[in-house]
Amino acid sequence: MNPFAVTNVAPLETGTFGTSKRIRRNFLYRVIEIGPPHLFQLVYDGWWFRQKVEIDGVLVSRRISWLSIQRKVKFQVPSNVDSNQPTGRIEIDFTRGLMIRRFRLWIGDELVYDEIN
Repeated sequence: MNPFAVTNVAPLETGTFGTSKRIRRNFLYRVIEIGPPHLFQLVYDGWWFRQKVEIDGVLVSRRISWLSIQRKVKFQVPSNVDSNQPTGRIEIDFTRGLMIRRFRLWIGDELVYDEIN
């Protein structure tokens, strides 16, 4: 047995990691201020059978989720926020009661926010 092998048995540490900070959190709702080099505010809202993502008030993703909430959301950063228009993605892990266990946000290939509850 390799003592340096990665294990899935170790518990996840709780907290928020990355260059961004959480402004507000609620059940299926997050407001995150994205830090440098990208400067904007992202809102994720999964209430009432819909999932939407807004960046500085601009809707960048919207999906109706009648049967299940999608765990992966992709979006394009608007040109008024970043002229390079990088793609972004959110990955969410849920508990049995649909509480968010882990919320990760990438801009391009950079992990800018990682919240573990």
